[in-house]
Amino acid sequence: MSSTVDTISPSDRRMIQSVLDDAGYDSGFLAEDHHLFNTAALLVTKLFLAGEGSRSGLAAKLEYQLGKAAKNRRTCAFSLPRYAIQGLPIELQSRNLAQQKRPG
Repeated sequence: MSSTVDTISPSDRRMIQSVLDDAGYDSGFLAEDHHLFNTAALLVTKLFLAGEGSRSGLAAKLEYQLGKAAKNRRTCAFSLPRYAIQGLPIELQSRNLAQQKRPG
C-alpha cells in the first residue's frame, strides 16, 4: 500500500491564509463560527492540493462555494420565540391546562 503525502510550503500556507482572511474567514470569525471557518479552510486547502495555485482562483471558488464570511454570519435574533421552538416547561404546561379547563 502506497500513500502520497502532499506538503504545503510555508509561503503557500501564508497565501491560503490570506485568501481566507480576505474573504472574512479570519481569527474573529473562527471564534464566532468555527464549523464554517473549518469548512472554508478545508475547501481552500483541497482546491490548492488539487492544483488551483492562483490566489484569485482560490478566492473566486471560495466565494462561489461559501460566499464572503460577513454574508454567512448569523444574527442572534430568532424568528420564533423560545417556547415555540422548545415547548412550554412542565410547570407552565400544567398551569395552562388548568386555565383551559375552567369554564369562562
